[in-house]
Amino acid sequence: MISTVVKFALRDLRHGYRGFWIFFGCLALGVAAIMGVTTMSMSLLNGIERDGKLLLGGDIAVGQQWQDLSNEQRIVLEENTEHITRFVEMRTLMRTPDARNSILVSLKAVDDVYPLYGTFEINEGLNLSDAVERDGKDWGAVVDASIVESGRAEIGEYVSMGTASFKITGIIRNEPDRIGSSGSFAFWPRVIVHRDAIVNSGLLGEGSRSYYEYRLKLNEDVDLNQLTSGIAEKYPLLDVRDYHNASPNLSEVVQRLGVLLSLAGLTTLLIGGVGVSNAVRAYMDTRLSTIAIFKCVGASKNFVFNVYLIQTLLLSTIGIILGIAGGFAATSLSAAAIERMLSVPLALSFNLSNVLIVSTYGMLTALLFTLWPLACALNTTPAALFRNAVSNERQTASWRFAATSIVLAASLAIIVIATAHEQRFAIWFVIGVTLAWIAFRVISALIVKAAKVMGRPRSSTARLAITNLHRPGSSTSDIVLAIGLGLSVLIATAMVSANLDKQMNSLIPEKAPAFFFMGIQSSQLDQFKELVHSIDGVSDLTVLPYIPGRITAIKGMHPRDALVDEGGEWLIDDNGERAFSYTANPLDQVTMIEGDWWPSDYSGSPMLSVHKDVADSFALEIGDSITMNILGRDITGKVRNVRELEWRSMQLNFAIMLSPEPLRSIPHSSIGTVHMTEENEFVLQERVVRAFPNITVIRIKDALNRVNDLMIRGRNAARGISAVTIIAGVLVLTGIVISENRRRAYESVLLKTIGASRRYILTVFSLEYLLQGGITAVVAVLLGSLASWAVITVLMGWEWFFMPLSAVSTAILGLSISLFLGMMGIWRALKHRPSFYLRNE
Repeated sequence: MISTVVKFALRDLRHGYRGFWIFFGCLALGVAAIMGVTTMSMSLLNGIERDGKLLLGGDIAVGQQWQDLSNEQRIVLEENTEHITRFVEMRTLMRTPDARNSILVSLKAVDDVYPLYGTFEINEGLNLSDAVERDGKDWGAVVDASIVESGRAEIGEYVSMGTASFKITGIIRNEPDRIGSSGSFAFWPRVIVHRDAIVNSGLLGEGSRSYYEYRLKLNEDVDLNQLTSGIAEKYPLLDVRDYHNASPNLSEVVQRLGVLLSLAGLTTLLIGGVGVSNAVRAYMDTRLSTIAIFKCVGASKNFVFNVYLIQTLLLSTIGIILGIAGGFAATSLSAAAIERMLSVPLALSFNLSNVLIVSTYGMLTALLFTLWPLACALNTTPAALFRNAVSNERQTASWRFAATSIVLAASLAIIVIATAHEQRFAIWFVIGVTLAWIAFRVISALIVKAAKVMGRPRSSTARLAITNLHRPGSSTSDIVLAIGLGLSVLIATAMVSANLDKQMNSLIPEKAPAFFFMGIQSSQLDQFKELVHSIDGVSDLTVLPYIPGRITAIKGMHPRDALVDEGGEWLIDDNGERAFSYTANPLDQVTMIEGDWWPSDYSGSPMLSVHKDVADSFALEIGDSITMNILGRDITGKVRNVRELEWRSMQLNFAIMLSPEPLRSIPHSSIGTVHMTEENEFVLQERVVRAFPNITVIRIKDALNRVNDLMIRGRNAARGISAVTIIAGVLVLTGIVISENRRRAYESVLLKTIGASRRYILTVFSLEYLLQGGITAVVAVLLGSLASWAVITVLMGWEWFFMPLSAVSTAILGLSISLFLGMMGIWRALKHRPSFYLRNE
């Protein structure tokens, strides 16, 4: 029996597969998107794990901020190593002859042993040790290509950092351990010099934000895990990592990005599923006579269903294979570009489990969208054999097929959630897709209902167009769903992009500080204030203590046990290391929500002022305690007040502020901000850096321009990803046009036969599309805006703005594309000869 079904399926398919390019395109595109994303994510993670020693720069990395390791600590490291390299990382201002080209850089000062693993590459084949060696009184320096390409400096030019002078000798082509660096040193352009060059440069003074790094190449007989755990246990304040965890932050970013991109791929696949459904329905319309013949010769419903189910499974398998091959090929072709962009070697491999998961996505989607039109075709009566007309009545399937479709949808949702790294995102994705699906189905039903109750307008054009919306066999439901989902994705993408633009444009408030100063030593404070105030145009100099520490307990519990909202995880990550400050008087631009400030002369046990987000994340109330370890000393304070503030005002503030005692007596540095006129900004920058080389001077505009550049890259990447979804939407719309072509052709022939002109027919069908698309576009604007709100507020934690111009213009553009495709189908239908449809073969 099975062989007979297969034989009939293959024989019938020989004459009907040509119309399946939309089927293949929609399914393959969605599968390729998911396959490409998952393969890329896995390749990045495998590359990080495989080349961990190269990316970390050693078997073990040990680091500490603010001060170098002690002799005792260095001896412990040297006892177990074959080789060891030491370097220092910091942010500092690279001063050029033209002060306007000075730029904040990520400075890395290395020794002669660096690097332990990999090859450091410089342009023109230079050797690193030769490029950074001392030539007379000046040292050499190699810089990021962006510094030279932007015109900030040139090869051979002299620049200054601290009190030391450097000659730019080369451009960095490859820094093997860049992503293994501690801290956020990848944000600013890189400059590498010799470690001895900064010893007497003033850059390593007390309070300087330097990070002292050690990389170890272990002896063969050393137990890696035992040594790592032993160092971490003996010196808990040291940052200790091994090559298995070379870049935990990057791994987390890759995993989260993979989740978001995979969900975008799933969106593409689900939108493509509508195209698959329409392709199957169009194909089944062409096989009505064959189905009727099967039934006339005694074939059962199950036999007919199995014939076409086998065809669907076979074509779905081909589409999935094409998608898997396409996704893997796209990853392979883009691997080199991604390696250059992220400085991470990809371990590209064809993972079988990954292929099985993606194949499951594709097959479940294909079955979900083909089962219903197949089941509906079973109800075609043999009488269809004896008339050569387009069926006006759309058949429905039995409840068993409806139940099976629900099971398939639930299975797909469960697999999506179960295989996601961030299941919370996946759950919201499934909920969002389900609600959108229901919304557009409801909207299509309402359009049909409204068309029915509108009656018969006087205009024959409007009457015919409105009747087409609710007549038997109408495709209103499919068109509304396809246009609605496609437009929703387009609008959501446009709104996220517009919000990012607005956020970047509003990052600098009208009264933003001109500069941010870090690492002001206590002994320098009076001189620093005097120097700043001596420059014309200066106003509102604010300085606050800056004290690093770690949160060790909240309300007597481990910080993670006290966390009630994951949005507050930033406060306790990295072992809770954070910056604290103290003040006797309330800060400016602060709104008190609960409690009050301590008296200005208060000298009792520590009191705390916490930001509202901190209070909400840990369910803090007045009187609750927070314990901080500061320079090895546990200090416990009680919450005195909860405050709200506007972070984007860029005024100095801290999530947790303390009363002055006992922090006043603890050695610490300070940070500051200052407002000043634009014409004297570079004068202030130059004078402060020359007088206090240990102080890091950050020009706010430069920092925000750097952020803006990174945001533009991310936005462009998001647009590239959404382009795949857009292509899927266009394919779906094209599929609907093709599936409707036969009915449109038949109706056009009838209208022309009774005297209707081509212009009249085009006007009728155009009005029909506009009515469907216009109503759908309004709903798509609402759903797309809601989706963008979720991305901006929930995922990014930013304020969301409704951008009506962006939403409406995107909706009009998408609607125009839909209308254009529809008109193409109608124009083709008008070219058919009447004799083909009016004779009864």
